[in-house]
Amino acid sequence: MGQKQDTIGFATELETNIRLLNEHFNASDDVGIRAFHFHGMKGSLLYLITVTDKDKLQTDILKPLLQAKDGRLEGQQEGQLEDILPILDLERVTDLPTAAAGMLQGRCAILLDGRAELLMADASSSVVHSIAESKNEQTIRGSHEGFNDDASVNAQLIHRRLKNANLTERHFTLGSSSPTRVTLLYMCDLADMTIVNEIIANLLTNQAQFIKSPGQILERLESSHFSLFPQMLFSERPDSTAAHLMEGRIVLLIDGSAFATILPVTFFMFFQAADDFNVRWWNGTFFRFLRLISVVIGIALPSVYIAIVSNHFDILPIDLVFSLKASLENIPFNPLMEAMFMITVLELLREAAIRLPKSIASTLSIVGGLVIGSEVVNANLVSTTMIVVISLTAVASFSVPSHEMRLAIRLISFPIMIASALLGFVGIAFSFSLLFMHLSKLESFGVPYFYPFMPFKPSRILTALIQLPKRIFGGKASKRRLS
Repeated sequence: MGQKQDTIGFATELETNIRLLNEHFNASDDVGIRAFHFHGMKGSLLYLITVTDKDKLQTDILKPLLQAKDGRLEGQQEGQLEDILPILDLERVTDLPTAAAGMLQGRCAILLDGRAELLMADASSSVVHSIAESKNEQTIRGSHEGFNDDASVNAQLIHRRLKNANLTERHFTLGSSSPTRVTLLYMCDLADMTIVNEIIANLLTNQAQFIKSPGQILERLESSHFSLFPQMLFSERPDSTAAHLMEGRIVLLIDGSAFATILPVTFFMFFQAADDFNVRWWNGTFFRFLRLISVVIGIALPSVYIAIVSNHFDILPIDLVFSLKASLENIPFNPLMEAMFMITVLELLREAAIRLPKSIASTLSIVGGLVIGSEVVNANLVSTTMIVVISLTAVASFSVPSHEMRLAIRLISFPIMIASALLGFVGIAFSFSLLFMHLSKLESFGVPYFYPFMPFKPSRILTALIQLPKRIFGGKASKRRLS
């Protein structure tokens, strides 16, 4: 279907205006029309059946119009529709595209004969979304509320937790042919307005005709499209989102997505969990430190094993050398091929478990973990030591709270394994040097990604790495900007 002209206005004839709107929607059966008389003038209601609440349409719009016709509402001036309709959201429209866009959002077009304008009244139907528990960010002692697919409901959940007059909300509609609502939230006294304005500018330049998914909007907000590391934090918890707002960050809510997008971000934000702040400080410190260790294990453990078996057998105790030699004796592949094979099998099982129904996914996990693992060893395709190494690596990566960071850790381990097979420990050291150089250079809306290590801030390192007791180390709250 071709694009409609943007300059089409309305005529003074009622039938002409009805025809223009009906043709704009290609005479769809979804267009509802209801004629009425108002103070001696012919009128008509036009609405889209699927997005309009019929009860609201009858009670708040049609009934007051018919009562005014019968003279049961006294003292009304002729033609003053705004005075008789008990609706807050009323707007006069003089062009066809604006009227059609309003009808797509559930508004009813009120047409009167002899007038070259319409009155748009809100009669939109709302789907009731239940507030369910977060599925991907579960906690033991925290809140059990989670976001849903309605951005307005998600914004309401945030407002309930953050009752502050400085919490500012901005609304945008993206996609010319299929409008998608986007809500931007920030604390105007804490957020960096330069970053806010940059995000708004990026959103407004998104002139795509159709918004197929939230990722189509978010990819424009990435500072580096070629980096493996995530540059936005996703959360489906209202309490965590409100906490980030109180730290001066900006939140994006997109209609159709049950996640809040938080930015700008730093590397160490991806290893914080909601439970860290609901338990005693030494418990939170232990688990956060454990997650940071799991990152090192997930990235380096397969590479270290490959480097030792391929190039550095001499650093191992003699008893362990004999044990490794025995397990590798009948394996026809080198350690790099073993690791690549096992990681590929693990990723296939993980992807299949995500896409399959839950009842089948649990069976697949048992088959993958027991049958495939044991038979691969029996067939002398992979050594038992490699099975242990890859299993520890998978468990370590799964302990990271952020799904996007888990994917990044698994992808980064591949080139480091290749470097370790070619150059041994020298290849690992060279790979980690490049990795730290990339992290030090990467930015998220001008905020250093590897903060507080780059730039180096000794006073912030402890709070980034571990959970410290607020009574001793918290100090007084102060106004802080992310810059």
